[in-house]
Amino acid sequence: MNIKEFNRKECKLIKGELIAAVQFGLFGEDKFIEKTPVYPDLNVDYSKNIIVSFSGGRTSSFMAEMLLSYILVNNIDRRKIHFVFANTGKENKETLDFIDRCDKEWGLQVHWIEAFVIHEKNTGTVYKEVNFKTASRNGEPFYHVIKKYGLTNKHYPHCTRELKEVIIRKWAKDKFPDGDYQMAIGMRTDERKRVNFKKGVKEKWVYPLVFDFPTDKKMVKSFWDNYHFNLEIDDYEGNCDLCWKKSLKKRLTIIKDNPDKADWWERMEKEDGEYVFDRDGYSIIELRKMAKEMSKQEILKLEEPGFSCSCFS
Repeated sequence: MNIKEFNRKECKLIKGELIAAVQFGLFGEDKFIEKTPVYPDLNVDYSKNIIVSFSGGRTSSFMAEMLLSYILVNNIDRRKIHFVFANTGKENKETLDFIDRCDKEWGLQVHWIEAFVIHEKNTGTVYKEVNFKTASRNGEPFYHVIKKYGLTNKHYPHCTRELKEVIIRKWAKDKFPDGDYQMAIGMRTDERKRVNFKKGVKEKWVYPLVFDFPTDKKMVKSFWDNYHFNLEIDDYEGNCDLCWKKSLKKRLTIIKDNPDKADWWERMEKEDGEYVFDRDGYSIIELRKMAKEMSKQEILKLEEPGFSCSCFS
């Protein structure tokens, strides 16, 4: 049986589409369901509460469905798994639509949160709860982080810290004051070199798609290519629309195809007046000029360094 022959009705009978697909060998990797833990501290412990860091990308949503399916198939208490999306205000519209669709299709009950920056010294960022309709869409949380901490770039990556890590950690502590939880991070086996073992243990991070259900990019793509809905953007576009961690090739392609996406980032650089976002030292104005002068073919020939634009690494 291959994935195109997969019977969704049959899958529903065991309460978990993705687990069924794996057990039926639709990815050709059914052996990975029973996996001996390699790093016990970084494997999922289903006796604890599991917080799934849901970024809205294809990999994190694949992980969300995998974990929920596993819990349902194995009759583990559904109340032990929680899905959290930390909105920066700079995600693509399609990403927010996709999260909402996954939530409704799978019954995830996603908790939407955003950074709330208090502009006083010695007072940390807190979070506020929002939802699909009220979530910021014009970079508001990101703007306030920049106003307090300065422009973010490879030397000062406080966007990840303040917009993701800090607020999810505070949400987790409020939800589980006894600390009885783990946080599932959506990294795949082909991203294993990004796993921060020391920080992972300290922060209670686990990596299901690396150690519990080893999954690579090809498998994730195979799943979504054959699913009845998908994230309506290309891989290089998500999640923050012009993240400084993206390669030059990706940033120029985005600006070439959608020049308006550079507007907010250019405005932030002008307001700062000193630093730039870009990992290679280019200003947004310079990137616009390069994208305008270069052909699409010339941009696509640029090297793609092995550097992920994802958070939590």
